[in-house]
Amino acid sequence: MLRSTVLVFALPAISICSAQLPPECPAPTGQHMQEVNAQWSAREPSVFDDARTVGFRSDAARIAEHLHRVRQQLALRTPVGLSPNALAQRRGLLETLDSYADRGIFPVNDCVPGRSPVFIDPLGNACAVGHLMITSGHGALAERISAEMNLAYVHDIALPEVAVWAATHGFTIDELAWIQPTYHHMKDRDPRLVASIALANGDRFDVFGPASPKDAQKLRLVRKNTKGEKELATLPKLSGVQVMEFSGHLYIGGMPPDKGPSAELYEWNGTSLQVHDPFTGRLAIGSMSVQNGRLTVVGYVPGKGQPQERVLTEAGAWEEIPPTPVPDLDVPQDRLP
Repeated sequence: MLRSTVLVFALPAISICSAQLPPECPAPTGQHMQEVNAQWSAREPSVFDDARTVGFRSDAARIAEHLHRVRQQLALRTPVGLSPNALAQRRGLLETLDSYADRGIFPVNDCVPGRSPVFIDPLGNACAVGHLMITSGHGALAERISAEMNLAYVHDIALPEVAVWAATHGFTIDELAWIQPTYHHMKDRDPRLVASIALANGDRFDVFGPASPKDAQKLRLVRKNTKGEKELATLPKLSGVQVMEFSGHLYIGGMPPDKGPSAELYEWNGTSLQVHDPFTGRLAIGSMSVQNGRLTVVGYVPGKGQPQERVLTEAGAWEEIPPTPVPDLDVPQDRLP
């Protein structure tokens, strides 16, 4: 489902912009998408057919629009010959990509002028491709890419392991290159911010990571409103953090650290923090959603891409949702991208 965040401007509002297209500058959608990722002109040139002018409240909103649009196109263009396992993993990771885009917390480019990919920034915020690797249990590969070629475009990451990961999880290298955003050289948010949600009553809840490796490796839940700012709770330093509201409570999920509690999910009920461990073992939360009035989470076992789903029952227990059967397909023997 395409979640459009575009702000449409009237045609007379067109103004002269610099060589780099600022997100708020009115321009056709295709130009904004091309600014985030140059693959649009080759992968989906029809995006340039829309002559309406649009603008975005921030570069993060524009990046999220790019990711939602790419996700929608990839859902319609499944590569032929995928194994049942690869197809299931692709579907799960496309849902994860939507949740990642909705979260709106992306790496900060404090490295080079202009626009550039940033695989993982110094505070652990991963790009879209890196996030998919991490949540599918391949954080070590993402960390290696960050350490060796953090600013590289996907097409320039010449690691056989990337091609293997892509094939195993139902993607081509060209698709990953289309997903990968670039980031403008600017800091338009607190770099410690890893997740945020605004409620209808005007309260905003932010989740902050540590300012540096020397600080306590904890997350902080902070509420902000007209009365000021208040720290509500601390919790272990999850990676790939997501936050959502359900039945008046906040749920904070992610991948637990290697050492410490294995819980993937924490609930703030307004007065205290409750620990949830929906899965056996130490999994990464790929997405959280509400289905049929119940909270549903999708998790990935490190090193295995087959997603697992759990739903929160009225009794407060986590119930397993059996995986959807995938039709058997013929798989070519040599189909690495």
